[in-house]
Amino acid sequence: MTIVETVTVRTRTYVATLGARFARTTPRERLLLGALVAGAVLYAPVAALEARDNAESAYADALSARDTARRARVQAVNASNQAAHQLALRDMSDWGFDGGNLDIVRVRIEQSLSAAATDAAMTGVAIETSEAAAATGPVTWVSAQIQGDLLWSPTFRLLDEISGWPEGFRVTRFAFEKSPPPAFEGAPPPLTPGRVTIGLDFPTRTATADGPAA
Repeated sequence: MTIVETVTVRTRTYVATLGARFARTTPRERLLLGALVAGAVLYAPVAALEARDNAESAYADALSARDTARRARVQAVNASNQAAHQLALRDMSDWGFDGGNLDIVRVRIEQSLSAAATDAAMTGVAIETSEAAAATGPVTWVSAQIQGDLLWSPTFRLLDEISGWPEGFRVTRFAFEKSPPPAFEGAPPPLTPGRVTIGLDFPTRTATADGPAA
């Protein structure tokens, strides 16, 4: 006998046994059994609705908890950023080249850049400072530009020295241009390998209240 046949026989036997037992029940017992079955049928949709309501409540609670956590994280980030901003402003108030006015500050910047270029063995140096100044928060910035021959070692030594200045700075431009090759064979090589240009802004602290130029 195969497994399918065995299962079929057992199922028929079980059904026959249930039928025999049901036949021996009294009318009252049949009525009670029918009531139980009807109650189960009626309760099943109610239980399903209750389970769905519980699931919806749990989902709503999860969304609320997530939104609360997200708002708390945003508030924490904003507070941290605000604290960092205030700290940066306090630090910036101690930056800058001192001078009685912006003209004196420009001279000090040019002298400092010239000395740094000499220490870095930079050749072909040309330094300019802008007549205009720009205010960012409590700090007034003066722009400067230094050019030199395109030699990487002196250029990077210059930047290393400027980075150690306590006055602070920011780089606004870094560009270089190589000299063109000789126009024809046998022509003399270019006098310099090219030019490098570095733009810098320096914070200032002046005794007078001269604001940024228009």
